[in-house]
Amino acid sequence: MQITIRPVATYAEYRACEQLQQVVWGDEFVVPLNLLVTVQRNGGLVLGAFAGDELVGFVFGFLARTADGRLKHASHMAAVRPDLRDARIGERLKRAQREFALAQDLELMTWTYDPLLARNAHLNIHKLGAICRTYLRNVYGPEPELVDGVLPSDRFQVEWWLVQSPVARPSAEQVAAAPVINPSLDAPPAMTGEAVARLRIPLDFSAVQQRDPSAAQAWRYHFRACAEAAFAAGYVVVDFGRADHHYGHYTLVRPAP
Repeated sequence: MQITIRPVATYAEYRACEQLQQVVWGDEFVVPLNLLVTVQRNGGLVLGAFAGDELVGFVFGFLARTADGRLKHASHMAAVRPDLRDARIGERLKRAQREFALAQDLELMTWTYDPLLARNAHLNIHKLGAICRTYLRNVYGPEPELVDGVLPSDRFQVEWWLVQSPVARPSAEQVAAAPVINPSLDAPPAMTGEAVARLRIPLDFSAVQQRDPSAAQAWRYHFRACAEAAFAAGYVVVDFGRADHHYGHYTLVRPAP
């Protein structure tokens, strides 16, 4: 399938962005056409992935500032048609978004994602090279997907440094030898003070949500405690990889002071 990446241009294409959001996330959090158009016309970006004339993915972002006043591109949304999620369309959209931000003389892009979703971790952290040192609790209120119980919408806020990352990845040997700070779901984080550590998540958290909502809640609160403890100790997430058939590991490093 031939995929073309270009800015969304017509009202029909903006409407298709609304419809794709509904397919991916439902009706609750749809960014409307009028806001997409306004952002696109005022220094932001609505970038589409097209198979012929059909929109099959898009990203949406805008100019923003960090807490210390640095200009950045805030990427708010990225969606790909579910049956095409393995076609690297999301990666192509993010890399085109990077070129747009660089053309605005920006060096930083940020966005949030659910850190328990291994597919997103693989793209955002491993493939794109974003880093994370910020954990946000319940950003959008309870997740609508969990029928039996409440699952807070916790998020990683990642930093994608577009020219050069401020934190280097460790070697494969260092990662293999690094301790896992959360070897048990029932135990508190085991902070050992090592320069490199690993943080475990299930490879298919969505399946956990569907199969056992109470286990999904346990993972959310367990991972929150571990990630917040790691970030408070100075660790930074720099990579993600598959550990075995059941778990993936974030790689964390603690830069020298």
